[in-house]
Amino acid sequence: MLVIPAKGTRTMLVSFKRGEYILESLTEFLEKEKADAGLITSGIGSLDILNYHTITTSTLPPGEEYLTVEGPIEICSLIGSIAGGKPHIHLVAHHTTEDKIHIGHLEPGSRCCFRVELGLILFEGVRTRSETDPETGLVDIVMDDSE
Repeated sequence: MLVIPAKGTRTMLVSFKRGEYILESLTEFLEKEKADAGLITSGIGSLDILNYHTITTSTLPPGEEYLTVEGPIEICSLIGSIAGGKPHIHLVAHHTTEDKIHIGHLEPGSRCCFRVELGLILFEGVRTRSETDPETGLVDIVMDDSE
């Protein structure tokens, strides 16, 4: 288990407008803010394009399925982490016209339909990175002590 001690935090609400790509815009914002580590505490809104993936097995390496869904899609929940300046977001969303629930890991190309709002807590004085475990092939968050 890794515990990341924050030396301070910044809390904010980030709102995306129609046509903005969520992960791409958020990554650009995090770079501008020089934010390396944090939490995505909440998220609501709507999408007209949802790209996501989900696991399909519980064995190693994990099976994964990548899906694209075109909206209207109502976001029930977005939650996740930020490590090495990169967001890792999971979602629960409802395709309103098909009455289907989609659950998984948000992927690039997911686009805001009307508005998307995210609650962020950014950790000050903390450097992290994602690292692949050579034994399992799974990605872990580790402290970056290289500075």
